[in-house]
Amino acid sequence: MNGRIALAVMSVLTASTSWGCGRAPEPAPVKPADPVQLLRQMSDSLAGATQMTFQATRHVDRSLSEGSDIPESAEIDVAISRPGKLRATATADTGVRRFYFDGQTITLLDETMLLYATVPLPGTIDDMIDKLDEAYGFVPPLADFATNDPYRRFDKQIQSSVYHAKETINGVECDYVTVTGEVADADLWLSSTDHLPRRFIATFKDRDGKPQLKIDFSQWNVAAQLDDSLFAFSPPAGADRVKMLLVDDVKDRQADGSTHK
Repeated sequence: MNGRIALAVMSVLTASTSWGCGRAPEPAPVKPADPVQLLRQMSDSLAGATQMTFQATRHVDRSLSEGSDIPESAEIDVAISRPGKLRATATADTGVRRFYFDGQTITLLDETMLLYATVPLPGTIDDMIDKLDEAYGFVPPLADFATNDPYRRFDKQIQSSVYHAKETINGVECDYVTVTGEVADADLWLSSTDHLPRRFIATFKDRDGKPQLKIDFSQWNVAAQLDDSLFAFSPPAGADRVKMLLVDDVKDRQADGSTHK
């Protein structure tokens, strides 16, 4: 999704008077909520939490997960200490995977296979996500919601946005917003009180059948007290270290395989 956000909704306040009959003016229509402002409030709520934790249930349509190691469904626990620490644990039928970032290095651990890979990537959470995507072709779970400046990432992807209405998601009153992009459209339900996301659904328009990625958020704690040790990785007994492949390494291997067929 690329482009700049465009305001999709505008309203005009009107008032009418009767001709000589003394009727009261009609009330002005309620101005719809501004979707851009709601997205900024979400970003401010996320970025304003120095330390926070949350949980998410992620479901990926099968056509999106085919050919990858991403499970169709996973329960994800995230812990963040700004500006440079992140930990995420994804639990699925296929096993448990952990992601660690301590401000200097990132580590991936597959608890089922007892394999881990560690590479140096110093910087902030935002720096790490950009470098990881560029060099290794992937990002941590729920990366867009974990950055120090979430709005910057959303702004790059969104072409337009529109506000729909208030809806209740898992018992929480939310503002329902749709954003559109070149590759995918996304529906977001943002809490009307704390502005944190409660549901996110991305629909990929460039794929057959328009597959979806759905995330339900819960257990937000924006005043968490997290120790630095939570983000430090220590290999479990019996775990083997493996090499994390660069994007170029993967391309070379794929080309090599096709050459020798």
